[in-house]
Amino acid sequence: MIPNMYKMSGELLPAVFHVSARSLAAQALSIFGDHSDVMSIRQAGFAMLATGNVQEIMDIAGIAHLAAIKTRIPFLHFFDGFRTSHEIQKVEEMQMEDLAKLVDYEALQKFRDNALNPEHPVVRGTAQNPDIYFQSRIAIFLTVLGKTLKKYFSENGL
Repeated sequence: MIPNMYKMSGELLPAVFHVSARSLAAQALSIFGDHSDVMSIRQAGFAMLATGNVQEIMDIAGIAHLAAIKTRIPFLHFFDGFRTSHEIQKVEEMQMEDLAKLVDYEALQKFRDNALNPEHPVVRGTAQNPDIYFQSRIAIFLTVLGKTLKKYFSENGL
């Protein structure tokens, strides 16, 4: 899956992976999440959001999807799977009606319009020199992502 993550990031495909983090097998197995599996893909180009309890998982999951649609940047939302699956907590569920009000339908339509279609062929996969390539990658994260995350966090009172 890791090579696919690079491709998704490079093509600006809005996706969200929710990862129940765990310790990678080493000298012994551990049930506690040290996030070594998540840290192994930091360079893949996904924006990463970490949550620490069940309520945060519920809240940030929706925000990750909204931000991915708006920015076209894929997200990796990770949390300690053992801890969150073995704790008993009451969670305030995010209602779909509330989430639907926050969806940027124009960005969603742009994503749908960007799909491959034999009626409207396009050229993709061109090459760039390193100076231009890295400037565009940095610009995406610095300009679009920061503003969008702040907006959705504030709208959800986080």
